[in-house]
Amino acid sequence: MRKKIILYAFIFLTCVGIGIYYRYEVQSENHADAALQSGYLYLKNNKPLQAMGDFSFLSEYYGNRHNKTIQKIVAKGLLKKAEILTNLHDIEGAVITYEQLSNLYMGSNNKKIRYDVAKARFNQGNLLLQQKQYDEAMLAFSYLVSTYGSDQKIDIKRMIAQVMYNETVILNETGHHDTALNIHSSIVEKFVKDKDPTLRLITARSIMARTKNRLDRKEWGIALYNSNAFIRLYHDDPNPQIKKFLLQNLLYRAEILHRVVHIPENQKDLFGNDPQNAALKTYDEILAKINASTNKDEDLPYYKSIALLGKTQILNSKHDTDTALVLCNQIHDDFSQFTNPKIRKIVAMALLTKANILTDLNRLNQASSVYDQILNKYKSVHDSEQNDLNDIIIKAYINKSIILEKQKQSKFALQYLTDVIKLYKDTQDEKLYYEISNAYLTKAELQINSQQYDQALSTYTEFIAVAHHKNNPKTRYNGADAILKKAKLQIMLHKGIEIKQTYDQLINFYIDDQNINIKRLIAQGMYDHAEKLFKNNRGYTALNTIQDIFNYFKASEKDQFIANILDKTNVLNKQLDRSISW
Repeated sequence: MRKKIILYAFIFLTCVGIGIYYRYEVQSENHADAALQSGYLYLKNNKPLQAMGDFSFLSEYYGNRHNKTIQKIVAKGLLKKAEILTNLHDIEGAVITYEQLSNLYMGSNNKKIRYDVAKARFNQGNLLLQQKQYDEAMLAFSYLVSTYGSDQKIDIKRMIAQVMYNETVILNETGHHDTALNIHSSIVEKFVKDKDPTLRLITARSIMARTKNRLDRKEWGIALYNSNAFIRLYHDDPNPQIKKFLLQNLLYRAEILHRVVHIPENQKDLFGNDPQNAALKTYDEILAKINASTNKDEDLPYYKSIALLGKTQILNSKHDTDTALVLCNQIHDDFSQFTNPKIRKIVAMALLTKANILTDLNRLNQASSVYDQILNKYKSVHDSEQNDLNDIIIKAYINKSIILEKQKQSKFALQYLTDVIKLYKDTQDEKLYYEISNAYLTKAELQINSQQYDQALSTYTEFIAVAHHKNNPKTRYNGADAILKKAKLQIMLHKGIEIKQTYDQLINFYIDDQNINIKRLIAQGMYDHAEKLFKNNRGYTALNTIQDIFNYFKASEKDQFIANILDKTNVLNKQLDRSISW
């Protein structure tokens, strides 16, 4: 009997204890919720500091409790506290608060708390990214991907997709472009089949990033493949941002099909049988989409102008010059009032294209007027814009001078070339200096045509002295060509020892160039020199040049052009009745 009484007493006391415990827990939950609601009320009344006091109290007093309801309340309070700190620009405090939440509950298996921990890590990583604390941000993002990467809850999937994209931003900023590209590919592989609009947008951005990466690397085939994939996946997506991406991809596709000249054999199926016609159709598709759009996006005029210019250039290449001229006028009329530098350049290019077409049609007076229009409109534009227009200005100067030469106005033609060289000869822009190199060569040619031989030699000399210091292969090619042309003129003028000095420059400045076009030019120039020496009965000197050809170009004989030069040189050597070992 006594044992039964003890047992009943134990059960009774246990029940009382459990009741007291649960009553205490409920009271604690109510007190915690009251603190949370108090914080919310302070926020509502625009008292953020008092609100943070309540939220801080929650974490300090209840942070280590195992009650799931209390844990949810504390998590809410910490998230809200970090949000307030962020709004107050206390980024360090916000980061610490998110870290506190993560450390308290990262092991929880409660779905709501797990989500709050993920959100804390996500927000923490984004703040660190904004502060360019890349290593710390990557730690936060990596934790999210490894812990939540397989979660199928849509809010988590959105978070993971954005986190992966943010990782690519960090990797690109720190120079790890290939790793960033791999993560973009992972995003596409992981989320491309999802119908959720947020996931589709992030995936679209990753495909765009992959395409842009390939374009920057001039990997045209892969870029075209990515653009085609984007167009196929998103051609009817209603999202305004994706619609803009679609237009960009159509432009990428059109420009690649239009501009790429050398198509590898294994990519010919990708480019199709008639890339130019495919580009033309794509430009038309772009124009149709823009004309049907009610979107006021500020980039649409640029997309339209570049599509019209591309269409103009293709039609000109197909000899539909009438339509091409109409489109040039349309570009000028529709877009000349825009101040956007990119559109301003398209308008300038349209004018240049118009002038070039008129020149080809031998409508020289009209072409000359358009070149004048370009120079009057753009040569005095503000420096920041002029940087994008310099190449067009230089071409206008050169082409105008060529027209003047055709019209027997050599004095004025030379003045245009002198002016443009004076304006730009000191430029450090390698691409721009290439255009100036063309001006030098054109000027020397006009001087020769006008029998101003000494002036032509001076023009070549001035250009040669600079060209070999440049890195642009096209400029270096022109530099080597200038030496050969100068030597040819010196031979005609019987300049004696100066001729050898000029040919020595060819060897000294360019013999180590690995560019095959420059090698071919030098080989051809040296052979022509040796042949002239032989014909002028200067066999010994010719023999030295022949020996130089064999010495310098034997290693390049796999190139068919150079192999032919070596064969001809060998024949010339035999004609000299000498034996030269290879």
